[in-house]
Amino acid sequence: MLKLLDKDIFQTVIFSSAPVRDRIVPDVPVHYLPPLKHFDFYPVAQVRYLSLLGKHIKNDHPDIVHTYFFWSILYGRLLKLAGKIKILVENREDQGFDWGPHEYLWLRMTRSLPDKIICVSEAVKKVVLDHEGVEESRIAVIHNGVELNQARTGMQAETRRELGFNDDHLVLGMVANYNRAVKGVTNFLDTIPAIVSAVPLARFLFVGGGNEENALREKVKTLGIGPHVVFAGYRKDIQRYYEIMDISVLASFSEGLSLTLLESMSHGIPVVATEVGGNPEVVAEGQTGYLVPLNNRQILVDRIVSLLQNPDIRLRMGKEGRLRVERKFRMRDVASRYLEIYTGLIPDRFANCHPSR
Repeated sequence: MLKLLDKDIFQTVIFSSAPVRDRIVPDVPVHYLPPLKHFDFYPVAQVRYLSLLGKHIKNDHPDIVHTYFFWSILYGRLLKLAGKIKILVENREDQGFDWGPHEYLWLRMTRSLPDKIICVSEAVKKVVLDHEGVEESRIAVIHNGVELNQARTGMQAETRRELGFNDDHLVLGMVANYNRAVKGVTNFLDTIPAIVSAVPLARFLFVGGGNEENALREKVKTLGIGPHVVFAGYRKDIQRYYEIMDISVLASFSEGLSLTLLESMSHGIPVVATEVGGNPEVVAEGQTGYLVPLNNRQILVDRIVSLLQNPDIRLRMGKEGRLRVERKFRMRDVASRYLEIYTGLIPDRFANCHPSR
């Protein structure tokens, strides 16, 4: 989004407690807040981060602070309560699947402090309303978006050879963070024997990283599906892997608004996804792919097999998916919506600003 903002009007700074390695906008400064070598545990670490953030914000005196995920959200609220932050905007990226009573207690006690909470889907907004007690007037829904100007790499044949796929193989892809059980990778592995039995030419490509990869590889051995499955690891050049997928699968138990679905559809790939969270706001059932009930393995298998056996439907759904992303999920439109939030909060400071053209 920062790529699309007018740099003559906006100055932005990133605060991060993890190293920022992939610099999409290299000229935006990053204040890295490294962990302690010793005593890096709750609540000592959190008090230190709060203090560091307070010092940086005092030096940079931003007009708006925008926070993501639980601890940064709480730090922002405490700093606003202390008078160090003028305007506080927050994001909700998921349905709070890893938040419990402790987190929601803090959020409810401080719910009056954020000026605006941006939810990435209507499903996420419902969770905020139900569990955090925030007034609806301070909540906005802005769907995630993707850029659509990727040129084809021309590396499809090379990528297929690299992964051991031949021209006849039909590739089902799953792009996921293996460390999150909520992504349902294990459940998807359980469907593979039935899919292969119906479509022997099916091959399964898993792109992503995480400490759980070894456990997933062991499960592949146990299921006896090793010849059909490839783990490509975490890849920065993700586009070349999307380009060889015939179907993209998302088997999550919970979702905010999946970038994997948007990226898949932007590459003209039909999708099969669980009917959870914001997935129904992305996938047009029967038009750009299929939505399947959570924990209904047989329907998941049936939908995937049906698509594998019908190339014309795959092609039609892929085209419809690309068009849907162009119409509803363009990153430029997302940036414009965020800009509307900022300008609405401090209108006198942001006259005549717009995303860069």
